Amino acid sequence: MKRKTLFIVALLIPLALFAVAVMSLDEPEYEVIKQTDDFELREYKPFVVAETRVTGDFDAVGGRAFRSLVSYIQGENQGGRNLPMTAPVNQQRVADSNDGTWLFQFVMPKEYVLQMLPRPVDEEVSLRQIPARLVAARRYSGGWGEQRYRDNEQALLEALQQERLMPVGAPIFARYNAPFVPWFLRRNEVLVDVER
Repeated sequence: MKRKTLFIVALLIPLALFAVAVMSLDEPEYEVIKQTDDFELREYKPFVVAETRVTGDFDAVGGRAFRSLVSYIQGENQGGRNLPMTAPVNQQRVADSNDGTWLFQFVMPKEYVLQMLPRPVDEEVSLRQIPARLVAARRYSGGWGEQRYRDNEQALLEALQQERLMPVGAPIFARYNAPFVPWFLRRNEVLVDVER
């Protein structure tokens, strides 16, 4: 029994260390302006994203978008350069589409300005500068299913209404961890820009 326990612990330690390393990916810089029980109000500095659009259901589109964006950072770009993975991966409903179109974004490493990044080979992937902005963020852990996201999105929007803060644009589903990170260790957020 003792050997079995030691064996299990020996297997779990590297997994836990790997999960911690993956959870500490580089992410956009921001300053917390206000914190409540329901959300943080953050002032984000400008950053660059690689993005693509896909059409389909909330839970079904991630795989296609993720493959395109991973291919870009793994060398499918002019110059064949590999770029480090960062966090979060953002998913946002395209406001003017009625066909279930979603915008997916990988945040680019902060040491790169737009002009320094290699151009994507895939025509479906593009690069864009996101300006400085004021964002409300609600953090939660657990799975990536639509219902869990929608519950937290609703809670954030209700909290903003109580605080008399006006959302601007569609909310964003931000995922900070790789799919192999156990659900209870995952960091997820609902983000929405707010008026100053």
